[in-house]
Amino acid sequence: MTAYQFHHLNFLKIAYNNFIKQEPFTLENISKEDEQFILDFQQLVKDFEEGSEEVYTNGEAALERAFRMYPEIAHLIARDLLWYFGGSCLHNMPDHEIENFQRLDELRFEAEEKGEEFDYLNKRASVFGQN
Repeated sequence: MTAYQFHHLNFLKIAYNNFIKQEPFTLENISKEDEQFILDFQQLVKDFEEGSEEVYTNGEAALERAFRMYPEIAHLIARDLLWYFGGSCLHNMPDHEIENFQRLDELRFEAEEKGEEFDYLNKRASVFGQN
């Protein structure tokens, strides 16, 4: 697993851990639909850890479900995951944010071409004006 993938795995784990602390997932009588969502999200994390090829398709679908079914807690998903899984997830991102992630990718690719280490979190903070 690359450092880039590792960061995104951690973002997925954080989203999952945040979800399970929120309603409707904390309710004693959780609906079958809510239970299936959280089980599928848990499986997505496992599949990512195992390097499953379906992770991109399943990740995009899971994030779309999260935004559609749970808009009140969608903010618990790192925006990086929307970019990482792409596709229909990009509809949940404004143009300026997409441009920032494109720039971040360009910087990452440049570093890889030069054989340099790429500090994703620090470069991300710099591109997004957070430091």
